[in-house]
Amino acid sequence: MAKKGWKKDGARPSPRGPAAVTVAEGEAAEGGGGGMGSTGPMSSSSTSSSSSSSSTGGGGGGGGILGLLRDGIDENRRRVDDMTMIEVLTDHPLIRYGKFVFVPTALYYCYLYVRLRRPEYASYATFGLVNLRPAMRGYDTPRQFLVVSSPMSMTHLTSGALRDVLRLEVGHETTTDASWAFVRDGSTSWMHGIRYMNRPNNDDGELVRSVSRICNAERDAHIHMGNFHPRFFGPSRLNCKGDGWDTCWRNECFLALLDEWGCGASTTVKNKNEGGGGCRIVFARSIHQVRNPMHVLEDLVSAHCVGGLEGVVAEPFLLYASALFPDHDYYVDSCIEATGTFLVSYLEAMMDARQRGDIDAYYRIENSSVCDVARAAGLMSPDTTVYMPNHVRIDRICDGDDENDGTGPSLARKEMMSSVEYSDEMTNSGHRTRLGWNDLRGGMYSSKRDKGDKTLQRRFKNMFKAFIYDEKMIPLEYESIAVQKISKGEL
Repeated sequence: MAKKGWKKDGARPSPRGPAAVTVAEGEAAEGGGGGMGSTGPMSSSSTSSSSSSSSTGGGGGGGGILGLLRDGIDENRRRVDDMTMIEVLTDHPLIRYGKFVFVPTALYYCYLYVRLRRPEYASYATFGLVNLRPAMRGYDTPRQFLVVSSPMSMTHLTSGALRDVLRLEVGHETTTDASWAFVRDGSTSWMHGIRYMNRPNNDDGELVRSVSRICNAERDAHIHMGNFHPRFFGPSRLNCKGDGWDTCWRNECFLALLDEWGCGASTTVKNKNEGGGGCRIVFARSIHQVRNPMHVLEDLVSAHCVGGLEGVVAEPFLLYASALFPDHDYYVDSCIEATGTFLVSYLEAMMDARQRGDIDAYYRIENSSVCDVARAAGLMSPDTTVYMPNHVRIDRICDGDDENDGTGPSLARKEMMSSVEYSDEMTNSGHRTRLGWNDLRGGMYSSKRDKGDKTLQRRFKNMFKAFIYDEKMIPLEYESIAVQKISKGEL
């Protein structure tokens, strides 16, 4: 006869009596299983439920994993209740990890604010011991210089050398807003050449069409052409934010280009109805940087001819070329003709501006040092220097006083020349496109012009003469790499 309280699987019977009940209730409370609802003896189902709950790790009313989660939440609440407000804030993940991003960013903008907008704060804080360069507010104070050049003329080398060797604040294809960027001394940019170009005739709406082509283009097109942005021409007048290309910046682009196009050309400024009477940002000196036109063309072909010499011209290039020089139909040209015509048109426009006196000087990057650029920019004379400490420092550096410690003209020349020589060496060793004079004739590389047409070739030779390059440096044609290797016995 089976005794009461025994399980079918032979487990021990539940004890009876008040003491046993107390023990059972304690075990139920600790285990969190199906606790006893009365003070009577523990049933077999209660024991089984308690055992099952304990085996799954359940607690706080059962439920397994959910029970653990509830326990964790309750524990976290009790911990937060014991924390002060400061401890709660500093323990938040946004504060705990975000400080490594937000704090440096905030410090950087504070640095820019003091250096560029409120330099007098540094003087106040140090009781006059630190006197920073005065802020450049508005557009009344001119910048020292503007360097313009065609694309692929390596103005990035110039701006880098001016910053590193002469410690000038120079921007390259970037904003001219001196209140938030270190561009108080000048800028180097191909797109700023637009201020010296003749404005298209707007009697038939050509000017508006040209501006619309550029401003309505997608962001990728501008990135392809030197990352042009309306910020190049100063702070936003429409209070546009960021550096994207949304509707606000498109509208800003219209305002900027309509103002800038031809604003520096004397022929434009004299005629207020056509030109708008001057540029928004004034540069004390404007200079033109020149690189061997054939080497520039070789780089333009490499960058913008999709499929090589026989390929098609990249659409962003056609868009800009057609907008800036609308008198020529670039869409019917071969790739060499399109890129070559754009290049000589740009060079001719800058040469005309120099002959009018709108551009003060030019220099060839192949044989110019950074001190030569400083001289052309007016920094070697106190009478033509905008910020006098620049003249004192540069006159000392370029006068040879620092040659022994490696910061003199020899280093200045090296800073600008090394990359130019490397680029030309890459071209001459066959790693880049190589062009001879005959490559500029009609009928070559998918050209639709008459075979042997010399129009483009003559314009290039005129540029060689104007900028004093020896046209004999360029052969009539280059042998292919395969022919060269055969002649050397390498194939």
